[in-house]
Amino acid sequence: MSLRCLTIALLCLIGSNVSAQIKLTSGQYTTQDGYYTVTINFTDKELTLIEPNRTSVYHKLEGNVFQFIHPTNKIDYRIEVTSPTTIQTFKPGANNSRYTLTLSGRDATASNDQFNTYFALAEKYKAKMLSDQKDAQLWSFCAAAAMARSSMNEEGFKEYAAKVASSIKLIAINKTKCPCEDAIPMDIWNGAK
Repeated sequence: MSLRCLTIALLCLIGSNVSAQIKLTSGQYTTQDGYYTVTINFTDKELTLIEPNRTSVYHKLEGNVFQFIHPTNKIDYRIEVTSPTTIQTFKPGANNSRYTLTLSGRDATASNDQFNTYFALAEKYKAKMLSDQKDAQLWSFCAAAAMARSSMNEEGFKEYAAKVASSIKLIAINKTKCPCEDAIPMDIWNGAK
């Protein structure tokens, strides 16, 4: 066998084992059902996942797979970049543990501001729930709407808030005025049955 053929065969073998790293677009990523949105900042060696309640730095493991081992419970979490705008989260060895998230926005800071604003609002309604026992159920609905608004994308939140508004209207005396307009927008309140 000639040196030229051997070199070509070796290059083909090496090329078949190397996959190019996909460059992920940093921004907001949302689950397929629209109920959960996170912010992802991407570099070649790290992927930072910003969730409403925590920030986790995933380190490149191999190819397009990044790994984060939780410091407290030692659970191994992974993210595979499947396209420049799509990731899959999973736990190795766990069946049916893959969740797909796709790019929903390029603004990497809006999610954090939204979370802080509406999380504080949820805490306000939680405090009202504890201090106003006779209307505790009402304030718990308002807290739930605010908490949902802190972490869901617009589409998922609108669907959820409509259900919450309908539930509030079942117990509210004045069904024309939303008791928590800062958590449930008026257009959603007015559209709820």
